[in-house]
Amino acid sequence: MKYWLSKWRAGIAVFRGASLVAVLLVACSPTAPQKETAAAPPCLGCSVDGKTTPMTADGHPDLNGFWNTPPAQTAQQFQRAADGSILFDFSVDQGKEPLCVDESCQAPNQPPYKPEYMAKVKQIAATMVGGTTPLDPDKSCKPAGLPRAGIGNTQIVQTPQVIAIVKGDYTDRLIYTDGRPHPADLEPSYMGHSIGHWEGNTLVLDTIGLNDETWLGGDVGGRRMYTSIHSDKEHVIERWTRQGDVLTVETTVEDPVMFTKPWVLAPRTVHIAAPGDYLVNYFCDGSAVAALLKSHYIKPDPNDRDIKYLCSGHRCDPPSTPAEAPVKAAPKS
Repeated sequence: MKYWLSKWRAGIAVFRGASLVAVLLVACSPTAPQKETAAAPPCLGCSVDGKTTPMTADGHPDLNGFWNTPPAQTAQQFQRAADGSILFDFSVDQGKEPLCVDESCQAPNQPPYKPEYMAKVKQIAATMVGGTTPLDPDKSCKPAGLPRAGIGNTQIVQTPQVIAIVKGDYTDRLIYTDGRPHPADLEPSYMGHSIGHWEGNTLVLDTIGLNDETWLGGDVGGRRMYTSIHSDKEHVIERWTRQGDVLTVETTVEDPVMFTKPWVLAPRTVHIAAPGDYLVNYFCDGSAVAALLKSHYIKPDPNDRDIKYLCSGHRCDPPSTPAEAPVKAAPKS
């Protein structure tokens, strides 16, 4: 009995020794498989490192997420007078570029209108102050249309059959990616009818059926005064490409009624939003906004320092030379 017990204990010792050697060999081997845990993205739709483009299960770039590039920081929006009073100026173009008031500062790439329609566009432009006019359908809270709606402040929900573009401000869109064509009996609408297909890693969107109650663009600052009307034959083609956390949109607008040739916009980009950022719905009371704008709309004064000195932003200081000091406005009665 003692013999068998000794052999049994010896066997255990040998087994333990062999096991320890095996464990050490595996642990020290340079080819031993290592189990890694995949890093989780910091937010819905985010790239894990900001550079790697996430892909969907069907092999396409994942566009899901909230895209909302923060606006540029601007200079102060008020000025304190010598008597202690404060003048507030609520221009969203504050501190960016000089106010555009003539042809010399117009953006070079605006729609190629036919002469008869350019005449109407210039009539509209003549009513603008800093790119704003009561004639703008946006001031009546109408949906922006395309390409004006843009891609910023957008929640994208992507499936293999349809992609929802949610902006929460009357410009939501559905992009059908299931192979269907445009309807033959399409009724024109503000945002039209969109279908899409993939060309490699680029989503190509095709939109028709846009009514003529929107503008192609508009800005505060007056640099795109000739980017306004279009016909209900407008046709918009967009190419969406994601690289890391950046989405780039290339847009071509065709209008056989008003244009002499297709209008190719400069590429626009937007970034995935910061973690914790989210879409907020917006409501616009068209009748109230239009009434307020029409009752308080003031045409430009050539002695306004923003215009006279082409300041970088509003409420800028006049030149120090006495001869160039601004004309003092007469007191209001």
